[in-house]
Amino acid sequence: MDLPDKATKSTLHAMGYQQSLKRVLTVRHLIWFGLSYLAPIGVFTQFGIMTGMTHGMTTLSYMVAIVVILFTAFSYAKLVSVFPVAGSAYTYVQRSVNPYVGFLTGWIMLLDYILLPMICILFLGLFLNQYCPVVPVWVWIIISVVGVCIINILGIEPTVTVNTWAVFLQVGFSLLFLFVVAKLIMEGGGAGTFFSWEAVYNAQEFQMDPFLLSVGILTIAFLGFDAVTTLAEETIQPKKNVGRALLLVALLAGSFFVLESYFCQIAWPSGWREIINPSTGFFEVSLQLQVDCMQSLYLWISNLASLTCAISAQAAVARILFGMGRDGVLPKKCFDYVHPRFKTPVYAILLVSVISLTAIAFIDSVVDAMALISFGALFGFIMVNIAVIFHFYLRGKKRSFGDVIQYLLCPLIGAGLCLYFLFNLAPQTKIMGFAWLGLGVIYTAVTTNFFRKLPPDLTLK
Repeated sequence: MDLPDKATKSTLHAMGYQQSLKRVLTVRHLIWFGLSYLAPIGVFTQFGIMTGMTHGMTTLSYMVAIVVILFTAFSYAKLVSVFPVAGSAYTYVQRSVNPYVGFLTGWIMLLDYILLPMICILFLGLFLNQYCPVVPVWVWIIISVVGVCIINILGIEPTVTVNTWAVFLQVGFSLLFLFVVAKLIMEGGGAGTFFSWEAVYNAQEFQMDPFLLSVGILTIAFLGFDAVTTLAEETIQPKKNVGRALLLVALLAGSFFVLESYFCQIAWPSGWREIINPSTGFFEVSLQLQVDCMQSLYLWISNLASLTCAISAQAAVARILFGMGRDGVLPKKCFDYVHPRFKTPVYAILLVSVISLTAIAFIDSVVDAMALISFGALFGFIMVNIAVIFHFYLRGKKRSFGDVIQYLLCPLIGAGLCLYFLFNLAPQTKIMGFAWLGLGVIYTAVTTNFFRKLPPDLTLK
């Protein structure tokens, strides 16, 4: 194992970087990290909102989202084998397309990476408030932010350990849920059958615009497979292991999402029009299961899922900020700093923690925050697919029949699908997203003397 690690270290040196993070993670660790980021029971958290939006066809939305994600997952896998560093999409586009475009990609993806911990914290506050209404949501949010921040500062190993156990518990709850719904169906409850076509597609209720919006929003359900790439500098043999892990994470999570959303639908076929509070809709679904412990058990497991998702999301974005700070496109003294004992980017973690406190402002507008995150994710996915074309097909001159499929056709399809769903997000979401992109253009222009020089310390090999 030493030789591959030495080869990886030499790759970092060739790209102008030093090995400052601790390299300890394996494929198994990455899979647990990715699944904890995605949260196997995340379907339940979002089900109340999404089933109302799709008129009971959330499963179909997840199926389409999986197709979109898999094309992009292959692009990530190809690029991380060439650029095994912490910057993820920012680094891939910067190195393959253009340093300025790379920075703007990183800038726009900060929308989803920075706001996703906030969303997880927001759901955590909402659910804890359901359990203990005497404590306001905003108080739970502050407590959660402090706890997540401390865990991430202590190092990547405790972060992965907490996430691994959380995933085990979530998978256990999901299996219990499937068993309880199966029992309900066999006793004549719910849809009364395991095979309900209307639980996937109901022609009478299908509406294209809300469906397209739901697919765009559900891309955030898969934000985690790509977050695995942000741990490349902490992974043993990253050129092989990171790509393998992110594909497995996308496939495993997608399978869970489809199965869980389908069982939710057949457990309560009319729930999409009867749920009273969509933000915590699964609490109402659990009442339909006629099992007393399900609601309280879900409360604790969902809170744990939101907590570990926040931990993983914060760890990922801190490393993206670290990558951008190391290149000098963000203030180097702050974002390039690694704690000498814990080997973590402390200042980046603290900044993300402060931003997560904005969850307080979105207590009554969860969908708006989710849609804005989707804009950043879809934009970043488009650019990663384009980076594959630039690096392998245009610059690498890989033009055989198999290469054309891998490095031109597949990434074109991936980019086209992401672009289609991005433009089907709500108008106000696109306005806010492009406004953020505009700020990034201004920042880049100012820091590079109106594009007449490269960002500081950026060396392209």
